[in-house]
Amino acid sequence: MNLTGGWHWHWRAWRSQDRWAPASAQISDWLMSQTMPHQKLVLIGASAGWMLPTPWLAQFSEVHAWDIDPLAASLFRWRHGEHLKRHGTSLHLHTGDGLAQLSDSVRAMPDAFFWFDNVLGQLRFAQEPLDAVDRRLRQLQQQMKHVAWGSVHDRMSGPSLTDTPLPTAQKSMAGLAMETREGQAWLQRIGAISPWLDHLTERVLPPGTPVQYTAWPFKPGYAHWLEMGWCPASA
Repeated sequence: MNLTGGWHWHWRAWRSQDRWAPASAQISDWLMSQTMPHQKLVLIGASAGWMLPTPWLAQFSEVHAWDIDPLAASLFRWRHGEHLKRHGTSLHLHTGDGLAQLSDSVRAMPDAFFWFDNVLGQLRFAQEPLDAVDRRLRQLQQQMKHVAWGSVHDRMSGPSLTDTPLPTAQKSMAGLAMETREGQAWLQRIGAISPWLDHLTERVLPPGTPVQYTAWPFKPGYAHWLEMGWCPASA
C-alpha cells in the first residue's frame, strides 16, 4: 500500500490541514529563512505539496515536481499552480519515480536545488531489506555532493500523548542519535510513548549540517519527528 499516495492519502491530508497547520508553519518559516539557490527547484516526492509554502515555491524561476502518485500532479497544480503562474514561475509536473530518475536529473540540471519532500523516510517501507535501505540512504550524500540539495524527512514516528502541545521548533545538527540526552529530551517534548519506529534517516544529511526539528501531530495520539536541512553544492 502506498502510504503517501492515492485518494485515501489526499483525503486525509485535506481534512487534516487544521491539525497540521502549526507544523506546516514551522516548516514554512524555516524554508523562507534559508538562502539556498532560487533558480530551479527539483522536488522529489512532491505529492500535492500539502505542507509546502506556496510563497517559497514562487521564489524559484522553475519548479520540476516528481511523484509516483498519478493524482499528485493535478492536485499540486490545484494547490499551487495559479499563484506560481502569477509570479512567473514555470511549473513542470512529472508522474514517475523521481528517485529512480535522480541521476539523470542531477546531470541535466546541475544548477538546480533538489528538495526531497518527506520521501526519504518512507523508503524503509519499500520491499527490500532494511540494511539495503540504510546503505541507499547513506549513499545519497555522495550522489548529491555536486549539487545543492536538502530534505525534510521522518526521523521517527509513533504513539504520543494526545494532550501534549506542539513544541516550538528545535535547532540542532544532523546525525543526532535517538539515544542521546538531546534526542531523548526532544522525544519527551513531543510526548512520545514507546515504542517508536526508526525511519533510518539519521545519516541522510552530512554530520554537522544545521537542521531543524519539527513535531508533526499526524493524527490524534500519533506523531512524527521531522528533520529538515540542506547542503550547498561541493566544488
